[in-house]
Amino acid sequence: MRCPLIVLFVTALAQVLQAQWVDWSNQYPYPGHRVYSHMMHRTSDGNLLLCASIHGGWTPGSGIPFEDPSIATYLVKTLPTGDTLWTHRIDSIKPWAISHVVDLIDGNTLIAGTAQSNYEYCGIAISGLPMAQLFALKIDQAGNVLWGHQYDQPCSRVLADAWETPNQEIHLLALDTQEPNIQIGYVQPNWFEHHVLDGQGNTLALTTFQQTYHYLTAQAGTRAFDGGRYIAASALDTVGQNTVFIQVEKLDENGAPQGAFFVTDSSYRYPADLITTLDSGLLMLMPHEYANSRLVHLDTLGNIIWDRNYGMRFERILALPDTSYLAVGRAGGGSPPGLQLTVTSISALGDSVCTRAYGDSLTDQGSSIALTPTGFIAYGTKDMYSGSVPPRLFLTWDTLDLFLGVGSQPTLPGRLAVFPNPATDQVTVQLSGPGSMTALEVHDAQERLVHQAVPQRGTSSWRLDTSALPNGHYLIRALTERGMVIGRAVVMGH
Repeated sequence: MRCPLIVLFVTALAQVLQAQWVDWSNQYPYPGHRVYSHMMHRTSDGNLLLCASIHGGWTPGSGIPFEDPSIATYLVKTLPTGDTLWTHRIDSIKPWAISHVVDLIDGNTLIAGTAQSNYEYCGIAISGLPMAQLFALKIDQAGNVLWGHQYDQPCSRVLADAWETPNQEIHLLALDTQEPNIQIGYVQPNWFEHHVLDGQGNTLALTTFQQTYHYLTAQAGTRAFDGGRYIAASALDTVGQNTVFIQVEKLDENGAPQGAFFVTDSSYRYPADLITTLDSGLLMLMPHEYANSRLVHLDTLGNIIWDRNYGMRFERILALPDTSYLAVGRAGGGSPPGLQLTVTSISALGDSVCTRAYGDSLTDQGSSIALTPTGFIAYGTKDMYSGSVPPRLFLTWDTLDLFLGVGSQPTLPGRLAVFPNPATDQVTVQLSGPGSMTALEVHDAQERLVHQAVPQRGTSSWRLDTSALPNGHYLIRALTERGMVIGRAVVMGH
């Protein structure tokens, strides 16, 4: 089921590159129904798990993605080549959001998120209204469901984080999502709700932590470098003007709050993703409306290191080993070529380096991204809005080397050591392994060759003059007797 497609040029804040699929792209429809993507995870066996929801009857010509609520969970397991290993439909869980996939210590996989069920609105009965509730599924690598539970409570809640502790207890952290009705004097309880489960998903403990502010429906969690977790959540101050802001809270490994700080902004106030950065800080993604995003790099005390806006909507971010990032999302509009799944390279300082668009004439939405040994896998929903066919899942594979314009020269394991980085007038480029350089090339963010040198035979370290290069992000590649090694440099301070 391999189908190379042409990547179309879209205009965005960053440079959008035009190319064909690098290796492969696959589509995964579900007969007679719409399928919407939630999460993708590279499981401990090295394969890819696509988590999606199946929706009700699809009407030809309709571009509305949610004509009907979800009717089932849909799991697809593929090889790294994109070939399908198995598919599984689970009717007992009707997901509103599949937000967390966790590799468990016993080799199995936890899938968790927020399901919908009819429930009371914190004591205010609303018949037939689907209320968000936590769910968790445990599957083995062959897709067999070992257990599945929905944890219904009297009020709506949304899963903010999920993890496993070394004693193999499963932890689910929920936020209450009942928005207060100030007009009738009703203010809902506000809390973190911490569920501790055993290996069969049974509840061992349930602890509620009261909070000062009232949480809304946007949240994201990440593991901390020094143990514990961080949670970013949209919150509402119900006093005065009902200001919405973002609160970031540090939790210990058992889910107990340790302290909080605030990120306030009236326009970007709903976090979609939060990751820990290699400098032990935090990077928070906040999309805004339809086609814009904001990334804020914070230290663990809430001090902003850098703060950037981008002219496309990102859904998830991925940290690379060289301290740069990849962001998956979408760009484009309603007119041809329509929305496109995009992957954007972002420098360590937040500069948008370049963007690749993946798609065709249909309207696509990017949802998730995962790193592979040679590149990345991007994932989303195809024909999300145009209505020409039922929306379906798709994957595309690309290499980081071709994403950065390196070409077809084989790349050796490892990379160049480049220091100091960021640089001003010069940098030292040094091979991280055995061998010597035969040629050295420097390319700018638009893939243009801006400098090249031929070191003397036997050279493994080279001092590169950067005084004439404009501030920006550069790719450095060194050719050796055995192949090519790649490094990056940021020039700033001229």
